[in-house]
Amino acid sequence: MKAIIGFRTILFSTQIINSTINAIIIDRKHIVAIVTPPILFAIMYPVFQFLAGSLEDDRIAWYLGLAAYWLIWGSIYPFFMIGFQTIKELIKPRKITKQVLLLLSIPLVGAVGAKLVPGMGEYEKDTVLIAILVISTAFGNGFFEEILWRGVYTKLFPSNIFFRMIWPAVWFGLWHYIPVSINNNELTGLIGMMVGPMMMGLYFSYLTNKTRTLWWAIIAHTIGGLIMVC
Repeated sequence: MKAIIGFRTILFSTQIINSTINAIIIDRKHIVAIVTPPILFAIMYPVFQFLAGSLEDDRIAWYLGLAAYWLIWGSIYPFFMIGFQTIKELIKPRKITKQVLLLLSIPLVGAVGAKLVPGMGEYEKDTVLIAILVISTAFGNGFFEEILWRGVYTKLFPSNIFFRMIWPAVWFGLWHYIPVSINNNELTGLIGMMVGPMMMGLYFSYLTNKTRTLWWAIIAHTIGGLIMVC
């Protein structure tokens, strides 16, 4: 009898484990999405360092690195992971409501607060070209980063809060070390540029899930970015 009970317990436990795994990882795309952030970090860090070492102006290196990041990770990668039609549906403009307006105000207040922290949001814009490049990053990051860090994970892990929100938010924050590291060695600035985006990443995931669209996260991210760089 004890042997039968033990066997049934093992069988039941195995079924629970299998159902849990199946609920999290359905196909190869889920595995790819989970391992992508550290791979992205491992690839893009040397890319930024190479550009910074090859170009005289770190700001141009920074921008070219971001452009490569947008193209590869913010457009090509999501296209293969969730498809053009899904992306198109996620970024479709939505009608604003009072609730959405309130939700949008939270990250914008956060951006204003972050701007006041020493070492944060200090971007030299000594020429028209540099000013245009710096300001344009707010639009590039706002659009492509939301498709990557919120769109892909919201679509692939709709019912798993860890992989939908926490995992991408942590790596979204860590990713910011890469572009900032080539021209900012201040510890406060580096930590702030990682912790702040982690918090914002969590909130943007919540906003995306709450509104069932990427549109408002893109808007909030873009405006917040403009506040930081201007």
